[in-house]
Amino acid sequence: MIHINSQEIRYFYRNIVKSGNVYRIKYNNKDYGEFKKLSDALYERDALFYCNFDYDLLVECDLENKYEGIVLPPFPKKRSKGRIKGVKINKKEREGEILFNHKKKRFYIQKGEKIFGYYQSMTEAFYYKKLLMANDWDENALKNKISLRIDINKKLDLTKEYEVKLNYCPKCKSKLKIDEEECPSCGINIKEYLYSN
Repeated sequence: MIHINSQEIRYFYRNIVKSGNVYRIKYNNKDYGEFKKLSDALYERDALFYCNFDYDLLVECDLENKYEGIVLPPFPKKRSKGRIKGVKINKKEREGEILFNHKKKRFYIQKGEKIFGYYQSMTEAFYYKKLLMANDWDENALKNKISLRIDINKKLDLTKEYEVKLNYCPKCKSKLKIDEEECPSCGINIKEYLYSN
């Protein structure tokens, strides 16, 4: 069991409220889910703080649940009022932030005065911010990581022939394995079906 004093318990269980047999996450007078297990509520709370309470980023969040196997301190029966005393943790200093540059029309990661690259989407910037945080803000981690970016607004040259890989059968829409010539569901030959229509 973890031994924590009363002030630290308040901070440990911050933004979690018990109502009946369930635990709710509350932040800025909004409810962010209801959980029967306290460990699940703590994990979801940490993930929400990590993603700055943005549900679009929460879908891609892959934090591990560090509360699952440990014995948690008892949840306080009565919440004392007032601010939690102790060291105020500045999240921007610790984790940096993702901002938008209106002149360049790009997202960028900023920690303190330093800027770490410009990115086309917030998801891409969040991915690289997570990578930087995992490597203690070492820029060499970005140089080692090569990612494939697909340009959506790219104009196609109609005179050129492009290689296309099908993920789904054009007839029955069932999923195909890479370089599969016949559909396992409907049994058609994919090349013959495409060239006949």
